Amino acid sequence: MARVLILGGGFAGVFTAKAMARNAPAGLEIVLVSQTNYFTFQPLLPEVAAGALSASDSVTQLRQLLKGVTIVQAEVLDVDFAAKTVTVTQGSKRRVTNLSYDQLVLALGQVVRLDRVPGLNEHAFAVKTTAHAHRLRNHVINCLEYADGIEDPQVRKRLLSFVVIGAGFSGVETIGELKDMIDRSLKYYPNIARDEVRMLLVEFSGRILGELPESLARYAEKSLNRQGVEVWLNTGVKGATLYNVEMTDGRVVDAATVVATIGNGPSALVEAMAETLGVALERGKLRTDEFMRIPGYENVWAAGDAALIPMKNKKGEDVFAPPTAQFAVREGQQLAANIIAALKGTALKPFHYIPRGSMASIGNFRAVADVMGVRLSGVTAWLMWRAFYLGMLPGMVTKLRVVMNWTLDLFAPRNLGQIEQAHKSGARMMRFSKGQTVFEPGMSANGFYTIVKGSFCVSILRADGQEPFTRTLKKGDHFGERVLFRPDKRIHTGRVDVLEDSLVLRLEKDDFWRLAHSMPMLESYFRDYIKEKFPGDLQPEEIHDDVN
Repeated sequence: MARVLILGGGFAGVFTAKAMARNAPAGLEIVLVSQTNYFTFQPLLPEVAAGALSASDSVTQLRQLLKGVTIVQAEVLDVDFAAKTVTVTQGSKRRVTNLSYDQLVLALGQVVRLDRVPGLNEHAFAVKTTAHAHRLRNHVINCLEYADGIEDPQVRKRLLSFVVIGAGFSGVETIGELKDMIDRSLKYYPNIARDEVRMLLVEFSGRILGELPESLARYAEKSLNRQGVEVWLNTGVKGATLYNVEMTDGRVVDAATVVATIGNGPSALVEAMAETLGVALERGKLRTDEFMRIPGYENVWAAGDAALIPMKNKKGEDVFAPPTAQFAVREGQQLAANIIAALKGTALKPFHYIPRGSMASIGNFRAVADVMGVRLSGVTAWLMWRAFYLGMLPGMVTKLRVVMNWTLDLFAPRNLGQIEQAHKSGARMMRFSKGQTVFEPGMSANGFYTIVKGSFCVSILRADGQEPFTRTLKKGDHFGERVLFRPDKRIHTGRVDVLEDSLVLRLEKDDFWRLAHSMPMLESYFRDYIKEKFPGDLQPEEIHDDVN
């Protein structure tokens, strides 16, 4: 029985799986690997951030959505294209599993990468996941709460200034929705005047909504201006701090809220795949042929934001498929047909799609739309925008829930309750009983452990028939550093058994890496510790090379 393995639970991955399940020949196994057990409808996230919809309105459970598809909730670690296997890790114990495939679909999308602009990675809000949207909503409400009760004019100015970077669809819709939310909420904050709130949209190019005709972009800009949104064009961002944003032209804006809708890029996994495949990333994407297949690989395909797919536009010109939800849906449907054709030995079809149109909500029940060459703006375009996305939403239950909340939002005030997500501490205490196992061989480490009380036995298998390396660790000792010292390298753990009832302080792996590599003293300590305590064949390569 052939197996199609789809990596990624976004638009491209989900609609590939859905189309394959509907049209697949008997005996074909379809497996989708996703880090979450739900599909996120990203176009609705600005409304989630503004409280018009709840987070659950923008997601659909994958198992409910994809009948006939095996769902594996896991993180992809590596792909062995020669062996046709994908290595994933699952659960809190980070158990490593290998999944085999006959046909592989890479639909891993892109990740938020803001490190090119100093300070954005540390201080800007993204709007790419439901968690991002929920966090932004709570932050904006917190700014209003704080500003309503403080008199310091400088602090009030910073709290009531909201900057959105990037004036594409996401940026324009985000600032429009946030403006609506704040305007409708001010009646509950008597100490905040409307003219104290500053909304600023910053765009590097000479116009907003570059994907739409210029006349619609001008209408959208004027509409935003009438609502009280400033638009700065031809303006780049030089850097951001906790207190302000500096532009490339020298202007500085004091603001407690900075939202970045720019900075999407390939994940480290996609970059590693490109190197393994021998394919150079173009525009941060894996280039495919016109059938969405990776050149040189008959059974490896790519779609969605991670793929650069050549096609012809309606004028017959050579272009690449744009990274929009509308295109990702069509890519998934065509890719499913091509994989089925490849399995049957029939001809493949090149990807070709003429979009029905593009549209963007600009707040205050207004939108702009270009539908099959017909240009619309205002309330009519807004109604069409809602109807279009409602039609794209997967699952009848999700559609009904969204319609009900949209209708309620027309009449009812926004819910301004700050429903905080459970805070995930970077460090926490953990208790283990005698005889329990913390790690088993081959698991992927997820933290750094310092022993506060008790003792542990560490045992690591070695190659070439050598005796396993063993150590007994007591109060004040630690484990996990060898694997975590270089998180970009996958070094498997050994076995860690609990010798007596014990208490440890666990530090998350990302926090450990930042701490260890930010303080030269700590980095030197861990390098020396690993060299001293572990034999050369168990040390990370760069440390072992230092010794030699």
